[in-house]
Amino acid sequence: MSAISEYYLTLLKTHLAEKFVAHLPALLVQNKPAAEQATKNLSRAFSAFAIRHLTGITEKEAAESVVDDSDDFGLDAIYYFAPTETLFLVQAKLKASEEFKLPEALAFCQGIRKLLRQDFTGFNPVIIRRQTEIEDALDNCNAIQLVVAHTGSGISYHAKTAVEELLRDNTHGEERLKPTVADFDSGKVIKGLQSSQAYARVDARIRVQKCSQVTEPRNTYFGLAQISDLVALHNKYGKSLYDKNIRTFLGHATEVNVSIQKTLATNPSHFVYLNNGVTVLCEQIEPRSSSSTGKLFSIEGFSVINGAQTIASSAQFVADNPAANLEMARVSITLIQANADGEFGKSVTRARNHQNPVLFANFVALDEEQERLRRDLAHLGIHYAYKAGTPDGNEPDRFRAEDAAQALALFHADPRYVVWLKNDPSSLLDPSSDRYKNLFTPDLSAYELANAVRFARYVVARMNIESRGYGQEKLTYKHGSHAFGWLLAKQVRVERKASKLFDAIKLEAQLSLASDSLRQVLWNQTQLALGGKSPIQLFRNQKYAVPLLSAVLIAHYGLAADPAVIAKQGRQQYDQPYQKELFDYLISKAPQIAGLS
Repeated sequence: MSAISEYYLTLLKTHLAEKFVAHLPALLVQNKPAAEQATKNLSRAFSAFAIRHLTGITEKEAAESVVDDSDDFGLDAIYYFAPTETLFLVQAKLKASEEFKLPEALAFCQGIRKLLRQDFTGFNPVIIRRQTEIEDALDNCNAIQLVVAHTGSGISYHAKTAVEELLRDNTHGEERLKPTVADFDSGKVIKGLQSSQAYARVDARIRVQKCSQVTEPRNTYFGLAQISDLVALHNKYGKSLYDKNIRTFLGHATEVNVSIQKTLATNPSHFVYLNNGVTVLCEQIEPRSSSSTGKLFSIEGFSVINGAQTIASSAQFVADNPAANLEMARVSITLIQANADGEFGKSVTRARNHQNPVLFANFVALDEEQERLRRDLAHLGIHYAYKAGTPDGNEPDRFRAEDAAQALALFHADPRYVVWLKNDPSSLLDPSSDRYKNLFTPDLSAYELANAVRFARYVVARMNIESRGYGQEKLTYKHGSHAFGWLLAKQVRVERKASKLFDAIKLEAQLSLASDSLRQVLWNQTQLALGGKSPIQLFRNQKYAVPLLSAVLIAHYGLAADPAVIAKQGRQQYDQPYQKELFDYLISKAPQIAGLS
């Protein structure tokens, strides 16, 4: 396993500081510099992070298990997990690239041997305060699991050998030691980070009336569910109930959702006839009991993939009309045993979502990269709404998939994105298209995406000001705003990739002069290219827009006499839709602007 990337290490440290540090036992020495104490606490919190994701306990409980301090004899966390009767002994190393090495392993082994002998002499006060608790755990546990948590490139050969020798050694008389050490490596760290921002799995019980079953090719139950039961699930689990749906609640104003609430108000017994029903994917379905009121099911991984509008609209109706009697309101329900993340689950989701009008771009919600980005952005305090739903506001810490795609398009090297942004921005959210795949790549980081959006918002604000002028210049800034953003983005491409967030005030200050200069060059070159055409014609047509962009880059960077430019201007490969070599070269010459974070 390779070492953790700088990007995920930064996210990890942010997460540790926000979720664990406040719950750690106080450092025994408090007179060291604040920065040094902060670094030490992050290292201590990492062992709690490992415990949290090995056992599923809360951040607070995990932090309280930490014993990392002076005189800990290589033991960083000690936790007894009662459900499995396992005692976890952890050593953690929060280093970007270093292996877990022999000296750390030897210290860990020394601490384990002392603990197995219940010899607490020399241990720090944090461990001594927990002595009775630890002794009880040693007396009652059925297994002892050693854990090495690290973010580096692995456990060194000599370190692994030292721990394995301890596990094979019979002289300590402890047979409950698990035969292998749990290697909590960078891959598990990243999974833990992402899962910490995931919606909770919904395990629920629901009663189905008039129930029937088919077992092939998928175990599936059909029947009727009480609206009140589904509303209760909505109120308890919220968005987690619709985690795999392509949309969240679209709001009260859609025609279908208005109709849903009207039926509940006027004729609830007819609800089942006027509604397409609810489809649920379930990881496990277990029938519990049957009675005159229907069959009761216990379900693990209950995920509504169609019917979010039905349930959420009904829940809103109940909230607005608490005295309403919905005893007669039922809806058809289909329970399918299948993994919502699998291809079958995704295909069912696509096929079943036709009750409210569905834009093809809604299916961006089925792309796993979108959920990864949502979770990573959440670690930065940013709300990313990639599913269709009611507006969440336009604050700096909130944006949508539409915002993301348009912002990323400004940073792509392909100048055709300028034309696509002008003519058909929705095409950038077609998950099956190359336009989409070239923007939302597997290596796209949360920092890169957030910075792209913040930059794009600066461009919009700047162009709104510039387009208040008159005549053709005004129209150039109005219809050429995407072109301006694409050109300016080439000068911040390096800064955008840093693991720091752009600051709105610094964007304004640092980009002001560059924007003035670029704006003037864009207007100058646009005047030369108009030739009787209007600015909107120029920027909507690839035949005119792409040459204009190269002309602006050449003029703006003073490259008209550059031999490489001259050579590349007259050359285009037959299989390329634009002069790729020329644009790649021009982009490489863009002077970079720093100090934006």
